[in-house]
Amino acid sequence: IFQSHVVESAQPGRVGAAAVLEFWVGILTQQNLWYRDKTVLFLMDQICCAAFTHHQEDCVQKLLYQQHKNALGYHGDRGLLSSLVGWIAGNATPSFIEGQSLSAEVWFAWLVLNMEGVFEEDSQLRRCVEHELLSEPNIFPEQALKKVQQRLKLPVAPSLQRLQVYRWACQAVATPPDHPLLPLIWQKFLQLYLRQPGPEYGLAAGGCIGRRFFQASSHAALLRDLRQKIQEVSDFHHAASQALRVPPPHTPSSDTQSDESPNNPQPPYLTSPQLHTELVRLFGVFAVWLDDETLQKQEVYVPSLPPEYDPHRLAQVMQRQQVGMSVCVFVLQMGMCHNL
Repeated sequence: IFQSHVVESAQPGRVGAAAVLEFWVGILTQQNLWYRDKTVLFLMDQICCAAFTHHQEDCVQKLLYQQHKNALGYHGDRGLLSSLVGWIAGNATPSFIEGQSLSAEVWFAWLVLNMEGVFEEDSQLRRCVEHELLSEPNIFPEQALKKVQQRLKLPVAPSLQRLQVYRWACQAVATPPDHPLLPLIWQKFLQLYLRQPGPEYGLAAGGCIGRRFFQASSHAALLRDLRQKIQEVSDFHHAASQALRVPPPHTPSSDTQSDESPNNPQPPYLTSPQLHTELVRLFGVFAVWLDDETLQKQEVYVPSLPPEYDPHRLAQVMQRQQVGMSVCVFVLQMGMCHNL
């Protein structure tokens, strides 16, 4: 129903996909603690998938962003006071993803984590934590976070495990290997892990900031999980690349929109071996970046790196540019995601 409603509304002369998405998000998020209801989460996942495919993520993110700020106690809204009390007692700050990640509702997780990232940027939290870590070599992330909260006078700052670098890392581990968002989720993590922010703050360049966030034993274990996950994903796509290609039952004609019609759903395409081969290569590059200690310890002239580093892509990721979207869109077109 949601998908059909969005498709119909996007036709010329209709209200537009954004209006329909905002309507359904408003309906589903009316009840208290809606994000704990698995049925609502499933439906929100479908909405977020539609928002992504129709390039309307911003309209959903804006609604979630306002609710997120209210949950943190901004604007004088204490509707989730119990969550705030839990935070004071030492639990994680309120989030629409209550645990560290979601393995089933990945589209929803993608929008929520991006929304939380907007808060981390708007509040200057990330920049200030990075500056503290760079300015004081012996300080730990938790200490840096407390100092930053006091300096910025934030009513509530996200607890340590809610920082984006950990959130994207956990989501990268939890996301199934065949989900089309997985390459972009890994990219989000690597954009934070491989940042070299020293010159931005008037400090000497000294390698990537990522290692400073993974010095504690618990976070070192998360880094090991990330390395193991890359191997699992590579093995999955390598095996899939060896499978025989099976053509779809039929190919809709280019002059119709039968693949988007509720009466004629999209046929179950099977992915090509070439796509899986490309994903094996991509995650192999990610593994090289993650394992290279030199990137973490000193400034590296990226264009001089050998081809297995994919230097152009690495430079873009280090500069936090959004790259690799074409891979994700191609996966979507091939029907790799079961939700489409």
